[in-house]
Amino acid sequence: MVLRKMLNNKWMVVCLLTGAVLAVAMISSIPIYTNGVLQRMLTKDLEQYQISSGVFPGQCLVQASIYSHYDASNRIKAYHMIDKRVKQELIMDVGLPVMAEAEDLVIDYITALPEVQREEEPKKRFVKIEAMSGLQDHIKIVHGRLFSSEKKDGIMEAIVTEEAMKNLDLRLDEVYVVSDFINPESEPFKIKVVGVFTIKEQVDPYWFQGLWAFRESFLIDYSLFYREFIEAEFPLLTKGQWYYAFDYYKITLDNIASIVDAYKSHSRWFTEKRIDFKMPAISILEQYYEREKQLKTTLWVVQVPIMLMLIFYVFMVSQLIVEHEKNEIAVLKSRGASGIQIFLIYLVESIILSAVAIAIGPPLGLLLCSLLGASNGFLEFVQRTALPVCLNTAAYVYSFWTVLVFMVTMLIPASLSSRTTIVQYKQRKARTAVFMLWKKYFLDVVLLGVAGYGLYSYQMRQQALMVSGVSGTDLAIDPLLFIISTLFILGAGLVFLRIFPYMVRLIFWLGRKAWSPVLYAAFIQVGRSSGQDRFLMLFIILTLSVGIFNANAARTLNNNIEEKIRYNIGADIVIQAHWEDNKPDIMPTDPAAMMGISQLPGLEEEPVQYIEPPFLPYTELSGVELATKVFRKEGVTVQTATRQNVNRVYLMGIIPNEFGKVAWFRDDLLTPHWYHYLNLMSRHQQAALVSTSFKKDFEVQKGDSLWITWGNQGYLEVVVYEFVDYWPTFNPNVTEPIQTSSPYLVVVNLPYIQANMALEPYEVWLKKAPGATSEQIYKDIENKKLLIERLEDSSQQIIIKKNDPMLQGTNGTLTLGFIVTMAVSTIGFLIYWILSIKQRVLQFGIFRAMGLSVKKIIGMLVCEQVLISGAAILVGIIIGGITSDLFVPLLQMVYSAAQQVPPFKVAAAREDYIRIYAVVLMMLTIGLSVLGFIISRIKIHQAIKLGED
Repeated sequence: MVLRKMLNNKWMVVCLLTGAVLAVAMISSIPIYTNGVLQRMLTKDLEQYQISSGVFPGQCLVQASIYSHYDASNRIKAYHMIDKRVKQELIMDVGLPVMAEAEDLVIDYITALPEVQREEEPKKRFVKIEAMSGLQDHIKIVHGRLFSSEKKDGIMEAIVTEEAMKNLDLRLDEVYVVSDFINPESEPFKIKVVGVFTIKEQVDPYWFQGLWAFRESFLIDYSLFYREFIEAEFPLLTKGQWYYAFDYYKITLDNIASIVDAYKSHSRWFTEKRIDFKMPAISILEQYYEREKQLKTTLWVVQVPIMLMLIFYVFMVSQLIVEHEKNEIAVLKSRGASGIQIFLIYLVESIILSAVAIAIGPPLGLLLCSLLGASNGFLEFVQRTALPVCLNTAAYVYSFWTVLVFMVTMLIPASLSSRTTIVQYKQRKARTAVFMLWKKYFLDVVLLGVAGYGLYSYQMRQQALMVSGVSGTDLAIDPLLFIISTLFILGAGLVFLRIFPYMVRLIFWLGRKAWSPVLYAAFIQVGRSSGQDRFLMLFIILTLSVGIFNANAARTLNNNIEEKIRYNIGADIVIQAHWEDNKPDIMPTDPAAMMGISQLPGLEEEPVQYIEPPFLPYTELSGVELATKVFRKEGVTVQTATRQNVNRVYLMGIIPNEFGKVAWFRDDLLTPHWYHYLNLMSRHQQAALVSTSFKKDFEVQKGDSLWITWGNQGYLEVVVYEFVDYWPTFNPNVTEPIQTSSPYLVVVNLPYIQANMALEPYEVWLKKAPGATSEQIYKDIENKKLLIERLEDSSQQIIIKKNDPMLQGTNGTLTLGFIVTMAVSTIGFLIYWILSIKQRVLQFGIFRAMGLSVKKIIGMLVCEQVLISGAAILVGIIIGGITSDLFVPLLQMVYSAAQQVPPFKVAAAREDYIRIYAVVLMMLTIGLSVLGFIISRIKIHQAIKLGED
């Protein structure tokens, strides 16, 4: 019976199934995509660490100074204890594949002399005897041959590096007598240098230390070393190193916790035994937890509105189906079927649909995640390595809860309808719409109130971040913040639906004498319609508003990240040229420092003098439109008019008219426009701009004099002309007690600084010409042979940031949300209107029998579309814009106050609205086409035969 019922309503079931599959796919994609992005983020962080530091992040190094920390009788016991701990416990606990391993055994504090004297005054060579396990497979012999694993005539063979040959003045095939200089009574032994080696492959992870580490070492066979210096009666081992290169690509979300736990456990043991234990990946894994919190919080802020919208969609379609089948339910009820039997019919149907949704949804979610892994921005895709995604247990757990909600939303309308008899159904159908519960209990006002409280909670949280200076993830996040944007959309939508009937009546009353029969019928239909029309309007408002919110959130997030980079760097390109000075290349030994005295009487440090490099070549670089000089110095001391000394002041020297043309600054950060402040500085050479924080903390007023100094120089007097909250490169939200940047700012004319203070290196700020590329400028710098110590490029930093998996993950999620929202909006719209037409077949048949043409009936439907769908679309776009302005800034709640400079500015892109309008136009066109097709197929005599009016 259930299957027959589903086949009779196959198109409605397909629509409902589509919603369920979309919901399951979308929600199951959350853990799949989040895990994929987090995995990519972790791998990228580890790769970036290797690039920036040159250290293999998968290395694990244990270093034990056996000679220093253990007495002679316990040294070998200690060695075996450590060796067992590392090889049998540590490696097992970490649980990662080993790419390379090495045990490095060392004898230190020994000297070597040639057996046959070749020097008038024999020179003692302080050397080390070393042995590394597996060394033979990782070296290339450049001179001589490899050592032997056996002693020959009491002589051990060794190989050395080219640097050791040179530094120790060694000769190939020469025998050296080696002695312990700490214990001269010990018996010396002989070593013969038989070969010179180098590294076979430079990228070999086996080499945890470069060749420089062996510049004083004789390397002998590992097994020979073990026999002679560990198993011997008087062992000489002084140091041991155990090195493992783990495959860090095998570090996954599942084993991070076990790796960190293993590290902490063994680190405690090694620390107690005074043994060094290093795993560079651990610091990255610990930072990863912070980034994981930030990403998950951001994704939840973005995904919760989409999830609520999908639940709303499923509920709407379920209600439409039940509404369509109410007559059938009432007939079953009147013929003896119990409410439980009717409920069971819908329960079996929901179970069948849920099973199909769980079978199809997660693989579809996996496919979506694979496609979204290529997102470079909002609705931007590039060729990129596939996201490491796979179906996991969490995806099916999310799917299970989704179908559970789906079943509940489907069964609630069925349960309510199963209590209705045929008589009650006919009575309710004949009556006008009853007063809706949400209107009676002012649910719209309640929702807006909750959203307002959530917004207030967010603002209080921001103030707490500003005061404490901690990261956003360190403060507890109110779960309400994840849903307040959706609550606001629903609340505002319901407010509109409350006043919508009055708007329709007003429009009808204003033109009551002019309306044609078609318009008259449309107004009557809309005015008398039940809650179904209102439900559709609320659905359209919700979907469009969520779509616009997603689009604006994505644009804002991307714009804000670019603005942060441009603000922190200050211009398109910032260059610190090389300045010649009188500082010695190698600082001589300071006798005062050796004696522990800060400075000897009569000795004065010579002031540093700089030679300014030519500035003109920078202005003539290919691709550069403008250039200016900017002097920046942290930690300057400023004395106020009340003789207060303020340390840690950030000083900036600029040429105002040039600075305004070159520097990047957002126009809305200062009121009036920031050019006004630059004009003030141009009027007087002593004019200074001071940060508002300086004014608040030290009660400085306009017109006050300030005296600036640094180093061993005199004071520079400036006059306060104006106060600023923001300025290029200045972060006013720095509150930590220990910090590298300064919380106070003073901006002064650069020519005035240079005229009164010692000449010091300044930066060159460049503005690119339209269409110019960074590569073009770099090549010209190289061609002109300009010496540069530091270069910061905004465009390159933006590219690096766009490749950050955290940003890619957010963009991908917003793209997915936008696409799903638009698809669901279109499907829901079509479902409603198709059902509406089918329910009104009798009415259209009567209109046709009365003489109305198909064209006029379609015209009537167009009017209804304008009144219902058109109004909902317009209001949805407006509410979406308002929601964006109010709630998009919630995306910055995972960051500390210092990371929120410049503050979020909600951005909207014209192309996003064009896409939304295109979807809406397509939706209306398809809807009207389908409706026109259905109406044209109505046969008047059949429609009237069906009727019961």
